[in-house]
Amino acid sequence: MNRSSLKYLVVGIVVGAILSGGINASALVPSGSGSASSAGAAAVHKKKPTKKQKAAAKRKAAAKKKAAAKKKKKAKQPAPVATTAGIPLTGLFKINPGTYSGGTAGGSYIRLVLANGTVANGPFFPNPSSKGGTYTLLNPGTDGGLRTGAYQPPPSPPFSATGDALAGRIMAPQRFAFISYSASTSPTDPQTGLAVPPPAISVADGKLSGQLQAISAEWNKSFFNQGSPKPDGSSPGLTSPVTGTYNADTKAYTLDWTSQIVGGPFNNFSGHWHLEGTFEPTC
Repeated sequence: MNRSSLKYLVVGIVVGAILSGGINASALVPSGSGSASSAGAAAVHKKKPTKKQKAAAKRKAAAKKKAAAKKKKKAKQPAPVATTAGIPLTGLFKINPGTYSGGTAGGSYIRLVLANGTVANGPFFPNPSSKGGTYTLLNPGTDGGLRTGAYQPPPSPPFSATGDALAGRIMAPQRFAFISYSASTSPTDPQTGLAVPPPAISVADGKLSGQLQAISAEWNKSFFNQGSPKPDGSSPGLTSPVTGTYNADTKAYTLDWTSQIVGGPFNNFSGHWHLEGTFEPTC
């Protein structure tokens, strides 16, 4: 078997494993009906609780419910907003289409780093649906690109019956392992349930920085936060700060960040994003 055949055999195995990974592990756990029956039989022989015991149990249940509600409220509170230095750039970061020639990618693209890999050396996930190999080439969506100071949420429903992502404002849905992949931003991150601020980018001496906590990727009926930092303000694994360049005269820009995936079939993989194009300020 030659190297090319071996490569596509491996890709087929990996893609097949991912596409078939939707089984809920809880479905494999026995129901435990025998234990429930035993507990029910034992309960028959218990003495009937007194009024005092009932009141104490009721107070305990109310206190437990109150504590759980308080904990849930705390978990859902807005995440800390990452600060940005320099002059805010509020408007549309228009996306140039991705290109690939002679083993080199240009324009805008995403690259998926495998678990325990590095952005510099990989290994990278080979996308069998992309002519760019390990590069998933992007095309602008209906808005033309990524907006700062505002959200670009997905439609409802966000997926087709077959799992294709339908969000198309930032980027046009692109095929990733035979299923359409896309991105959006919303006030509430759909994966974590945390409130997130709209994207914010600033420039200082021609260098870009900012926060993209609200970036969410959609694929195969699943959401993967691809923000930097994460909705809770953390930067796990390969998650790196937003960096880039900006020419105030031509308004040309480049924007890069990496975000490690937490949970789901791509757990601990990391998406490296590279956008380039021109900035269109909001009037």
